[in-house]
Amino acid sequence: MIKKTVIYMITEEKFRKRDTEKLRGYFLKLHRENSLFHNHEKDSTSIYRMPLIQYKVVKNQLCVVGLSKASRMIIEEFLKLKTLNINGKEIKIQSAQLQYYEEEMFVDTQLHEYKFRSMWLPITQRNYHGYKNGTLNLNKVLQNNILTNFKGFNIQAENRIMVSGKFREAQLVLKNKKMIGFYGEFVSNVVLPELIGIGQHRSIGYGDVVKIT
Repeated sequence: MIKKTVIYMITEEKFRKRDTEKLRGYFLKLHRENSLFHNHEKDSTSIYRMPLIQYKVVKNQLCVVGLSKASRMIIEEFLKLKTLNINGKEIKIQSAQLQYYEEEMFVDTQLHEYKFRSMWLPITQRNYHGYKNGTLNLNKVLQNNILTNFKGFNIQAENRIMVSGKFREAQLVLKNKKMIGFYGEFVSNVVLPELIGIGQHRSIGYGDVVKIT
């Protein structure tokens, strides 16, 4: 069972996807000593693990998702906030909406349909050459990305994960680097909680899936 707290911070501003990186940077400064907020060591090197605090923009408002042991922690920390400083601008939080869930993630006997709410970033230095020459199997990469989330939550995948999708290539510039990403839909035999990222840069809202009803 995965504990998940979602906090929507309602302001007069309208935010864009790129603001998630600025939001995480703000909390890095506030909580530099607590790596759960930013997944960096004190010397700024990255910690490669499941990000238990993920920053997102949902319907133009900032949103923070706390998972597992970070679920209760973000309730205590974020509800104290009255203002945010995003890109040097002081922004008043008018209200905070909190939602708490306990959700399962498991390999099912049935198939489920999903789509990416935000761009999925599966291309790495290791598989870039395979993608360019047309030999990279994106279904296999997504299968491995989902399995990585299972491992991140210490959940055993009892059966083989299956994925079949249709993906549309897109590009973006992130941290001054051009990156290849994808939108699209896929079918899988895995029950996936929503608003939990898959693939690279999950901590700033990439790779979010929603179930197609």
